[in-house]
Amino acid sequence: MKTIARADGGTTVDPTDSEAVRSHLERFAGPNRVTERDDGTLTAEFGASTYVSVGPEGRVATGMPLHAFDAPADRLVFDHDDGELHVEGRSDGEKVTYTFRHP
Repeated sequence: MKTIARADGGTTVDPTDSEAVRSHLERFAGPNRVTERDDGTLTAEFGASTYVSVGPEGRVATGMPLHAFDAPADRLVFDHDDGELHVEGRSDGEKVTYTFRHP
């Protein structure tokens, strides 16, 4: 499990490291809210339409009322103190950043 603790309280996780992703999703959402699909995708569910999914190849998809996100990620930064998950990556050559806040 490769994680990097940051001085600001966030922890950087390789999105393809399923063990680290599962550990941090369980801490972020609660251990009973994380499931794994047959293809290895991990999903943390917060309600009927609110979720975060991380695929084994590092693609992140979220469902949130009024907005959603779906793109490959280079790194995930879990800020458990502030209840935020920051997604950083590139899509179509453009830098992508997205913040999912724990509902």
